[in-house]
Amino acid sequence: MIERHEHLGKLVTDATAQLSATSPWLVVSTSPAHPASAEFNAASGRDIQQWIGRQVADWPAPIPLGGEPPDVRPDRLTFAPARQPGRTANSYYYEFHSDGSVLGGLQVGALQNSPPDGEPVWALGEGAVAWITIAMLRLNAAFARHDSALGEAAVEVAVVCPVDTSPTVPIQVWNHAGGAYGPAGTRQDTSVGSARSAVDLTTCLSPRLTMTARPFLVDLLQQFGVSEPRHVDPSGVVRRRHFTGHDELIHTWADAIGIPSEP
Repeated sequence: MIERHEHLGKLVTDATAQLSATSPWLVVSTSPAHPASAEFNAASGRDIQQWIGRQVADWPAPIPLGGEPPDVRPDRLTFAPARQPGRTANSYYYEFHSDGSVLGGLQVGALQNSPPDGEPVWALGEGAVAWITIAMLRLNAAFARHDSALGEAAVEVAVVCPVDTSPTVPIQVWNHAGGAYGPAGTRQDTSVGSARSAVDLTTCLSPRLTMTARPFLVDLLQQFGVSEPRHVDPSGVVRRRHFTGHDELIHTWADAIGIPSEP
C-alpha cells in the first residue's frame, strides 16, 4: 500500500499545476491496491462522460462535472471546464485513470475578513468540506467498481492552496455554530497537509460511506483547530441542521445515495 500512497502523491503533485490558483481546492484521490488494466479511447470517453453525469445528478450543489467532453488519453480521462476569462464558480478538475485511480478536485472557499482583526482569509465552509468529501469518495469508489478495481485502496483528502497569490492568504474553517457564519477553529494555515489512510472502497458504496469519510474529516479539520466535525456525528449520521440553509438539499441527496441522516 505504500506504493499506492506514493502513486497518489505523484497524482496530486502533477495535478496541482492544472488547478486554478484563484482559490483553494479540496482534492480527494484514490488508488486501488490491485490496479485494473484498461485503455481509453474516444468511445469509452463518451461512455464515462455520460456515466459521470448520472453519478453527480444527485449532488446537493450543481457541479457540472461530465457536462463537457473529457481530454482523452489511453491511460486517463481528464474533465475540466473550458477555460474562460473570469470563470471560477463551481470549478472542478477530475482525472480518471485506466488503472482505477481517481483524482478529483473542487474549488472551495471564499475571501472573508476574519474577526477580530479583519484580515482577509480564505473561509472554507465546514459543511462544504463534509459533503464534498463524502460525494467524491463515493464517485471515486463507483469508478473503481466500473473499472473492476473495487477493494482496498490508498485514499488521500487534502486542501490544496493557491500557488500564485501574493501575499499568501491563510485558510480558515468557518461554520454557523455561533448563529452567524464565522470562524470555527482556532487556527489559520497557508500550507495544509493531507489526511491519508487505506480504505476498502466497497464501504464507500454502502451506508457505511459516512463512517469511512468521518476519520478524514476529523484529521483534516483538526489541522485548523476544529476538534470535532459537526456535520457527521461519531455514528456516521449526517446532521442536516448543521448544513444551514441547505438541509433539504442534503436530505434529498442523503436519501438518494442511501446514507443515514437526521435533522
